[in-house]
Amino acid sequence: MRRLAAIVLLTCFAMASWAEMVPGDRVGNDLEKEKLCLSRAKGKAAAFEIDSKYVAAARARHPDVTFVAIDGMSPQLVECYLREGTGRYEPASSSPAQAFWRLQNSPKSSAINTPKGNADAAKVCLTAAPVKINREGFDHAVYSSVVEIASGSPKYRPGLVIGGRKAELYDIAVGGAAFYKATGPDLKAVNFTCLLSPSLDVLAIQLN
Repeated sequence: MRRLAAIVLLTCFAMASWAEMVPGDRVGNDLEKEKLCLSRAKGKAAAFEIDSKYVAAARARHPDVTFVAIDGMSPQLVECYLREGTGRYEPASSSPAQAFWRLQNSPKSSAINTPKGNADAAKVCLTAAPVKINREGFDHAVYSSVVEIASGSPKYRPGLVIGGRKAELYDIAVGGAAFYKATGPDLKAVNFTCLLSPSLDVLAIQLN
């Protein structure tokens, strides 16, 4: 029943408009409970921002809830409160970065969240990949996907290695193919994946 209630609560938030994002040090945590929450979460504390509307709704259900963020390969927002089943004040839930919270040092919006940004990311990769391939007979290149590295992604998540480099949260992966003249009527394809920074700098290129 509690799990269902939590799912309903999160679903309602996903459908609602968000209120003001506030820094984590202004959410009204009890400092002693915050220290206890961090110690039991067993992670590196990080500065974060969270939607004030989410905080108010969570506190309506659990007045003693404490919010902390843990940085790492997959940053998590940890919520601690006194759990009836264990009798301990401890982490009760964790959530990867999403609409209602983010690390303070994260991009406010991805470069690929607009059609222009998506096209710009593709252009950077389509320019860099043929240089990396360094093969004669280049005809043209096309892209097949532009994806932001995200904690909840089944494939493009932090830690994925592209071209010998580990992808980090908010990096961008661009997949595509370059085509080269061959002896017959068809072109020869070379598939590639580019890893770009949030500001569209080329970090690595992998030839598939």
